[in-house]
Amino acid sequence: MAPNALHDSGHIVDPPKCHPGTRVAIIQTIIDWIAGSNEANRDKLFTWLTGAAGSGKSAIGRSVCERCAEEGTLLASFFFGSRDPTRNHSNSFAATIAYQISKLSPGLRAAVSSAVDHDPLLFAQSLRTQLMSLVAGPLLANYANEPSHLPRLIVVDGLDECLDEASQQDILDSLFHFANTSAIPIRILVCSRKESHLVTMFSDINLHVALFKILLDHEYSSMHDISLYLREQLQKIQETHIFKSSLPSPWPTQDQIDQVTYKSSGQFIYVTIVVRYLKSSRHRPHQRLDAILGLRPPFKDLPFSELDALYLHLLNGTDDPMLAADTLAFLALYDKMCPADIDTFLNLESGESEVILSHLAAIVDMRPIHDHPCVASLLHKSFGDFLFDSDRSKMLSKSRTETQAWYALRLIQLFSGKSFFPKILGPFW
Repeated sequence: MAPNALHDSGHIVDPPKCHPGTRVAIIQTIIDWIAGSNEANRDKLFTWLTGAAGSGKSAIGRSVCERCAEEGTLLASFFFGSRDPTRNHSNSFAATIAYQISKLSPGLRAAVSSAVDHDPLLFAQSLRTQLMSLVAGPLLANYANEPSHLPRLIVVDGLDECLDEASQQDILDSLFHFANTSAIPIRILVCSRKESHLVTMFSDINLHVALFKILLDHEYSSMHDISLYLREQLQKIQETHIFKSSLPSPWPTQDQIDQVTYKSSGQFIYVTIVVRYLKSSRHRPHQRLDAILGLRPPFKDLPFSELDALYLHLLNGTDDPMLAADTLAFLALYDKMCPADIDTFLNLESGESEVILSHLAAIVDMRPIHDHPCVASLLHKSFGDFLFDSDRSKMLSKSRTETQAWYALRLIQLFSGKSFFPKILGPFW
């Protein structure tokens, strides 16, 4: 099994959890679904919690696990992690789930052990077989005569961080089969980014009828929660930092809080990084905040290395990272654009930019607006700061001024029907 995949693993230092008083509505929605108290989703076996990269899905998942563990409704959890070789694959998935249910009672422990003794090669068989033998069988044997009035919850977080897409499909198929065939009232919460292949998987008609989808978007806006979290954390810095006596008054100002909140685009990862950066005991917090807001040169230790690694990972995961960066540059400069217009500007085949952007659903939102069937926009306003800074985006970086100049030249070319590109700059795309 994979100890690091447990929701309360001691391997993870400062595991992400929801700050007290934040994400209250969405956590309660999940708790109501688990308890079956909401008639609209009572019969849904699956809940898919999805949203942009850094939107706080894992924090919500861990908070739900902790609450359900206290209330006795948590059966098991598995938190995938792409950079942890012990939990970025499905090989140990069933064993980790089985280990957790074996801790619930002596009867379950004996049933799990019996399943392994009965078939020593069980872990070499399919994931579906493992789950049915190690989890469904023991549960059914122990609860057949003691039906529970509370559903049992399995939480699978970061499914997109399981490195093999085929394994992701196998996990969903196996869990769906397990939940559908089990006589125990199972509830399965899956948290992941809105990757295009996962959208396809969850759109399968056989799964759709049993799916409750929660999208971390405008319906569950986190801007107020982020502002609250930021204000409380900066207040702690003001009260406890070693250089608190040098802080200006007032600090922080409401305008500074508003600016950071806006830059976060509703993604907790941004504001968490900001707070961690400001807490440095070797620097003055107000100067670090000025660097974040671009009011002074950045310090040597770049504040957004974690966020930059995420952006580079997403770009390098596309078929053509340079073309992906070119496509995203439009959104970084102009907020919203139709993919069809990007095709025209970049001289791409019709529909090509939409395909590129669909593979970047973790940071790009695409939806119909007014008469336009598809309009794309960035979910992370901070992505532009990354893309136009060569220290951060490395070989994929763009020059903001050169990019704007080339857009203007291309626009003139399109209207004039002539082709001219000054060699002094070289073609941008």
